[in-house]
Amino acid sequence: MSLLSPKTFRQIALGGAKQLLGTIAEERAKGEEYLTTLAAAKEDVNNEGKIIGDNYNKALRVMQSTGNTGFNNFLYSEMSIDQLSALSDLAPTTRDTQLKQLKFQYEGLSDERKAELEKGNYAQEAKAAYDTEIENLKVKKNLVNNNRMGENTLESLITTGVRKKMKKEEDKIISQAVLPEINVSDVPEGAGTYGSIGETAFQDSRIKLMIDQDYIDGTMEDIVRNRLIMTNEIYNTSNEQIQFLINAEYNKQVQAAEKIFMTSGDSNLLPETKTTISTDDEVNKFIS
Repeated sequence: MSLLSPKTFRQIALGGAKQLLGTIAEERAKGEEYLTTLAAAKEDVNNEGKIIGDNYNKALRVMQSTGNTGFNNFLYSEMSIDQLSALSDLAPTTRDTQLKQLKFQYEGLSDERKAELEKGNYAQEAKAAYDTEIENLKVKKNLVNNNRMGENTLESLITTGVRKKMKKEEDKIISQAVLPEINVSDVPEGAGTYGSIGETAFQDSRIKLMIDQDYIDGTMEDIVRNRLIMTNEIYNTSNEQIQFLINAEYNKQVQAAEKIFMTSGDSNLLPETKTTISTDDEVNKFIS
């Protein structure tokens, strides 16, 4: 015969039910707090991941545009993604100047080193580095699966329904992380800008500006007229022919200067002081 009255049994049952409901409510509150934190982490990953992805894509565009695998592998081995990305943001002339300096360094490498660089795959290495950086970002921001469903305790059994619902919400939030795709497409070898690197920079170089100034201020005309005087042809040459010769002299000097500029590591080449060129020997010395 039980020593407890029916009233006592009811009180015990009610107390157990209240405790059970309290456990479920507590688990639901903890779950909702966790999901709120997880949603904030997702936004952080989306925002920071976009910045990381944009950096990688800009860096890859700089390299891919050259169409030279060895040079691109050299760029990737010598510079960080942030540095390569920064090249993309430069004005065309400034970017071309920087690439010209790097091209000069690359072409000065030994044949053995160049052969090694031609075998690398900068795009795949960049893609792997990007994936690792994104995974590290997710871990840092705690955008990871909490994985508590495997716990085998009385409390976890009581709150199984709540936990399953929270797990679905957790998976949904994690899946909503939207991150940029990395463009690893290749430009066909030799089809890019490698051969023309430096041409844009040359247009704003001191050596080109000096030749332009000689053309504008009449120095180029003096060179041509002096040449005609020395050969006694000045009196047999019309003004139209003289202008033709001036233009030809200008083009000759520009082409020679560009050739020197494109094969030199110095982007400026000439000192700030202007050089006067008036005789044939000086012209030949300058453009040789």
